Amino acid sequence: MRSRADLIAAFHRAMPDRVAQATDLWLGYEQGQAGNLPVLRRLLHTLKGEAHMLDLAACGDLAELAETVIDAVRGGGRPTQLTGDSVLGALEALGLLSASAGEEAALDLGPVKDTLRAAHAELAGATSPAGEPAPPPVPVTESVLPPRLDQAAPPDQAAPPAVLDAAAVGALAHELQRLHGEREVLQRRLREAQRMLRALLVEIDPRGAAADRVAERITKTLGYGAEIERLLGAVRADWSSNEFASGRALGELDEVVRAASVVRTERLLNQVSLAARSAARMLGKDVEVRVEGTGLLDAAVERRLEPALLHLARNAVDHGIEPADVRARRGKPARGTVAVTVVQTDAAVRVEVKDDGGGVDFARLREVVAEAGGVDPAAAALDDAELVPYLFAHGLTTSRSVGAISGRGVGLDVVAREVGALGGQVRVDSRPGLGTTILLVVPKNLHGEEVVPITSGRFRCAVPTHAVHSVMLLEEVLHTSDGPRVRLTSGSSVELVPLYALGAVLGDGGEPAPGDAALVLHHAAGLFAVSVDGYENPRLCALVRSEELPWSSPLVRGVAPTADGEAMLLLDVERVFACARQAPREAPFVAPAEPKREPLALVVEDAPVARELLCGILRSLGLRVEEASDGREGLARARAAPPDVVLTDIEMPYMNGLEMVTELRRTPALARVPVVVLTTQTTATHAQNVAALRGLGVRAVLSKQRFVEEELRRIIAESLGGP
Repeated sequence: MRSRADLIAAFHRAMPDRVAQATDLWLGYEQGQAGNLPVLRRLLHTLKGEAHMLDLAACGDLAELAETVIDAVRGGGRPTQLTGDSVLGALEALGLLSASAGEEAALDLGPVKDTLRAAHAELAGATSPAGEPAPPPVPVTESVLPPRLDQAAPPDQAAPPAVLDAAAVGALAHELQRLHGEREVLQRRLREAQRMLRALLVEIDPRGAAADRVAERITKTLGYGAEIERLLGAVRADWSSNEFASGRALGELDEVVRAASVVRTERLLNQVSLAARSAARMLGKDVEVRVEGTGLLDAAVERRLEPALLHLARNAVDHGIEPADVRARRGKPARGTVAVTVVQTDAAVRVEVKDDGGGVDFARLREVVAEAGGVDPAAAALDDAELVPYLFAHGLTTSRSVGAISGRGVGLDVVAREVGALGGQVRVDSRPGLGTTILLVVPKNLHGEEVVPITSGRFRCAVPTHAVHSVMLLEEVLHTSDGPRVRLTSGSSVELVPLYALGAVLGDGGEPAPGDAALVLHHAAGLFAVSVDGYENPRLCALVRSEELPWSSPLVRGVAPTADGEAMLLLDVERVFACARQAPREAPFVAPAEPKREPLALVVEDAPVARELLCGILRSLGLRVEEASDGREGLARARAAPPDVVLTDIEMPYMNGLEMVTELRRTPALARVPVVVLTTQTTATHAQNVAALRGLGVRAVLSKQRFVEEELRRIIAESLGGP
């Protein structure tokens, strides 16, 4: 039987998964899944019982209060935003209690408990018990819970299986094995034809042949030749049939795998809603968070999109929504709104994050740009729309102080990096005093992408369909003081759009002229146009990503093979716009280079968002990245493929960071691998852990609470022998 200490440890190890499950259950209930409520109630009841049996009073009391709120809802209480905030706050607190086991006294649970009591009183129509102080006023909305996300989803859009169809995979694997066996038979038949051909060559050799046998040998040779021709013809036909069947089976297998990798966006939207509401509670702001729509995404796309959306949701609450007194002076409702909307098209998924806050502070942005070293000195003179791209600059922040959520220079640059890695786009529309809308457009999957093929001089290129606003024939080129412009008419409005020659961007030179074809493209803050020699209808193509190529170009995001054996270069639209605004270059934009071998980094972190953030930073440095969610998995991955640098957390399940680093140093092949530790530890043992890690030769121990991306970049560069 396990000891009490082991049971307590097991309770705390299981808490993160239980909190995640409970959070999804409540958020699903808010979206109309009423059956989640009894499951959530049973889970809280189990937690309460286990906690009290193990003398974990803080966890038990919190679970019990949350259970009373759920019971009140099940009893007919009308849930409001206060209800949801109290339940989610309790679940976050339970997670914190388990993460800081033994330090419960250091956590102030009073506000969380007061909010739960206020929510219960509101649901039950009761007042505070006699002798107990009334809970502090908490913002309450009279609106009921939002409607289901998938309420209007037609039957043909039902969620696909979340796992591989084992029966389909088994049948296809059996078919491929059969086809492989057929090829073995065809190989034997080819070897027989080869033997007959050698015999034929012997027969037609004239050396040493008697004259009276010439006619006989000619007859025999003709027979051999006819038999070889028949045999090779049969092999060719059977080989063609086998090749077609193999291709079809592989295609079906690929479809099965793709279907298993597709996920719906509900879980992602739940996490975004949770992040925004948590930020509102942390900052003391009254914010209503709305999520609408649904879509289907490749699981790999969802993993990249999640940290970007979480950043946007938190930033909308922190930077966007003004304090209550400011909103009152501006004549706005006391409650701010953050709306996240998902719309799916044939080739892409569009996610819009919109707030009704104060908009981007462009005056402050100009100050920051002017103060930042190495930034375009003319940037401060740009208008608001032209300043938008600087929001995505690395390390740039308009916050005047470092807070719990912002001020570290880690925000929109992470969003741009993650969305850019997917081949997507970020677009920003901000109006001072009215709010900000940020639109993310990402492909549905990573297996292929719908593009518009274009030609420009000696280059065959393509741009993603979702980046194309329209195509046109240039009737007139307007020459202004700011450069060439083209008149774009939409309804009753007319807009002058910057116009560039794609050939000049690619190094071939040239100027846009009337009669040229042009593509009008989206970029972060608006539209621009490029003249091209020609374009084709959109089509889906398979891509080789730029990181897999033996050469690199800032303008090329990938390469797609064409039917004639050539290659089509997929352009990064944002980079094209940035380069087009600069002076024309003389050298071609693609230069072959020596095959490169990017350093390998291993990130060991149990928090998914933190892990994604770190992986994104490392990939932006040109590193290949392996991921692990605990020390045990990290050690196995390091032994399988020795990394050039390791980033690890300390507090992780199964094997913590200190134990993992100790094992790394005991492995000869890994003894000298640079290790960087990031931690949120604030316990009394923290200094001891740091001393032990220093003794193991780690390069640095960084605090997550005071995380500075530039510092991490510098340490990584030094660890890899950079400047």
